[in-house]
Formats: sequence, C-alpha cells, structure tokens
Amino acid sequence: MTGSGYGEDRREVVDRYFAPVPGERERQRVWGFLLGGAALLLVGVALSMTGSWPAGIPFVIGGGAAVVRGFPLFEAYRDAREAALPKPRDAIIDKIRDHELAKVRLRALDRLDLTAEDLELEPADWDPLAQPLREEAPREPLVVTGPVPTSGAVVGRDGVWRFSQYAVLVICPTDYHLGLYRCVIDLRVAGLFQEETHEYHYADVVAVSTAIREGTRVTAQIADADDGDHRFERTLLHEFQLVVSSGDRSAIVVGISDGRHPDHQARLAGTGIDPVVRAVRGMLRDKKAPVRQISSR
Repeated sequence: MTGSGYGEDRREVVDRYFAPVPGERERQRVWGFLLGGAALLLVGVALSMTGSWPAGIPFVIGGGAAVVRGFPLFEAYRDAREAALPKPRDAIIDKIRDHELAKVRLRALDRLDLTAEDLELEPADWDPLAQPLREEAPREPLVVTGPVPTSGAVVGRDGVWRFSQYAVLVICPTDYHLGLYRCVIDLRVAGLFQEETHEYHYADVVAVSTAIREGTRVTAQIADADDGDHRFERTLLHEFQLVVSSGDRSAIVVGISDGRHPDHQARLAGTGIDPVVRAVRGMLRDKKAPVRQISSR
C-alpha cells in the first residue's frame, strides 16, 4: 500500500470515495422519529398537566419510544455522512489506479517469463522512412483495462465513472507467440486477484473484436450529491474479445450503456482499447500473412 504514496490511509481514501452518501430520505426518517417523538411527548405532558393523564399516557409512551428509536438512527446517519464526506478528489483515485496498472505490466512479464526485449512492438505512429534514426523507445506490453461492473461505482465531478475494481488484460506479442495475462485490481488494497495466463500461436487467434452482451443493473453514485445516483436498468456491456480456435476467449468490459436509452453511455476512465485493437490487428496481419516467394530473373 505504501507504494501508491498513501500508506495506511489508502484504504480509507478509497472507502470514503466509494461510500454512499445518506440522502434526503434517510435524513427525513431520522428527524421524523426525533421531532415526531418529541411532539408526542409534549402533547402527553400537556394533557397530564391539565388533569387528563389517562389520555396523556399513550402519547408519552409513543413519543418516548419514537425518541429512543430516533437516537441510534441519528448516530448511524451521522456516522455514514462522516464516512462518506468530504469526497477525495477524482485525481487521487486516478493516481491509485495508475499505480496499480504499472504493477500489472511488470507482473505480466514475470508470469509469462518474458522481458521487454522479447516484445515485438513498434509505436503506431512510427514511420521508419521519416524517422530512420529515431531513438528506440522502451517496449511495453499492450494493456486494456475496464471496470468490474458489479463493484462500487461513482460518477466523479468530471463526469467520469470510476469503479473500485478493474479487470486488466495485458497482451505481450513476441516473435513466435501471443502471451496474455489477466487479473483484477482492487483499489482498496495492494494486490492482484484472479490471475490467469494464456499463450497462443498467432495461427490460433481467430478473432479480435468488440461485442455487446447484457449485464446486471449498474448504479453509480453522483459525487457530493445527496440521494443522487445514475442507474442503467437494462445494462449493455461492450467487451473487447480475443478469441482463439478452441473457442476460448479473453474479454474485458470497455464500455457500459443503457439498453433502454442507447445514447446514455457511461464515460469511463481510459481503457486503452483503440490503440490496442489497431496494434493487435496489425500484428496478426503481419504474422498470419502468407510468405511471398521472390524469384530472380
């Protein structure tokens, strides 16, 4: 945890960011018990003092019970607000996420027993004719990341949806095969979960595509808003998929939209999907292209 620069406060920072803010309904319920109970007590006392104590006793009992019930509700409401507010800045959560993604890149190479020199990658914008003397940039794996839709979600002040957990797919193209590493990162804790590795020959890769499937309902809080959230009742998950001839596929959610309102899409933190799709498709075209025989005359 100390690697992200927040030490032992990291869990508290993330918990506060994703903690739900008690809304107006909870506040009204608390004050309904306290103020309503106090009003009943006053009525009961007034009736008792005027000599109508038999009529006042039920008011006193009911009012006392409401006040007794209201105090723990008030404490729970107060504690929930203190745990959720003030919200940390969006940039802090982004920094924690970026730190974890940097760890994933190194972990992928280690699990696949590769080094950066083994990767066969070139920047997408490099023109060897225009830049023949270009200083070689360090090679890094291709990374696609997307939210775990069932984890906690917040719509930040900048309108970006942030999640407490992310799935990460690291693609490592080499001269002879395609190495894949997949895991889940949890922003609350340091650690990589649900790790998987796969290695395929280029000839075995049959599709690199995006697909849409239905998911469960997604609800995201709106930062700093009391009783505010954004819900997709019929959730459509847009996935990046890499499919091999055996039928196995590695998939990452790279988009979320509302099936009832197609124009309503969650604005996600950078997934890296576009350059990765271009790079992988280009790599597959090169590796799977037929060898051309050049004859001399």
